[in-house]
Amino acid sequence: MTDQPPKTEKNVTNQTNHGSGTFVAGNVLGSIVNLFVPAQRRRRSTSADGPDVSEDDYEDISGSLFGATFLAAMSGTAVVYCIRGLPFSGTGPAPGIATRLVMGIVFTYAFFACVAAFLARAAQGLEVWAGRCADITVQTGGGLLAHLPAGMARALAATSSGVATTAALVAVFYGWGDFGGSIQERAYLARDNAATNASRAGAAAKKG
Repeated sequence: MTDQPPKTEKNVTNQTNHGSGTFVAGNVLGSIVNLFVPAQRRRRSTSADGPDVSEDDYEDISGSLFGATFLAAMSGTAVVYCIRGLPFSGTGPAPGIATRLVMGIVFTYAFFACVAAFLARAAQGLEVWAGRCADITVQTGGGLLAHLPAGMARALAATSSGVATTAALVAVFYGWGDFGGSIQERAYLARDNAATNASRAGAAAKKG
């Protein structure tokens, strides 16, 4: 009778894709797709009297910003190629005037769409940052130490308002579709929530 060595099981690691998006190399595509999803989903705000905002819409803001930057850079580069009349491939022929005009319009449209998406997501990031500052202000219980995070919350709220307004203005050019409305709603929600967080921080700072 011979003893056989025990069989060892191979460890298998499966990639998972969380949230909305296409499964390509994990969540690489997910963040890009999240730029263009509707912003109508809701969650309860961190403040008691704050407006409802989207839970899913606030996942992976940094990844969404990176995706918007990447797509804007590609679209902007394509616009430059169209303006200069350069071939899109190194060995290919230069495109004609009609092709350059049509593709230039398409890529310009895509470029400003990415800009609007980036600004709306940036407004969300500033809103979240203002919320963190408001939380710190509340936790300090007022006093001298509460004025610094409260001031930061007010500054972030003002910046978020400016960024959100710019995003909404750019999204006007896409207002006839769901994309433009989604960008405007996302930006305005971020602006309003940031203002709420700033007010919460100011009220907490005055208690000291």
